[in-house]
Amino acid sequence: MIQILPIPAGELAGLCDEKQITPPPGAELTGWTAAQGETVLGRCLAAGGEPCLILWAEAEDAALADGLLRAALHPLYEAGARRYRFAAPPPLPLPEGYATTGEGELAELFAPCGGREVQR
Repeated sequence: MIQILPIPAGELAGLCDEKQITPPPGAELTGWTAAQGETVLGRCLAAGGEPCLILWAEAEDAALADGLLRAALHPLYEAGARRYRFAAPPPLPLPEGYATTGEGELAELFAPCGGREVQR
């Protein structure tokens, strides 16, 4: 079974160092790992802000990348972020619907099946 789990907050700075990523100063970081048993299948890292920034992502396929990105972006969306962008072009295939250049709308990723954002 594949699990998508948060990367512990104490490990995020080390991951940034390992991947030579410089997050925006003061930004809330969120990271997620997809694993099957002890085998890591993918990871991603995002920073809060407006727009929130996808700092890095790697995955074995587009479906797994989608799950990781949604796991990373959803808490930021719930906290009030409305747009996202990739810090660099994603080095992996993504499903349709992701804006890989410029900014994308998080509501398009998280809106209910009817296609309209729920009013809060």
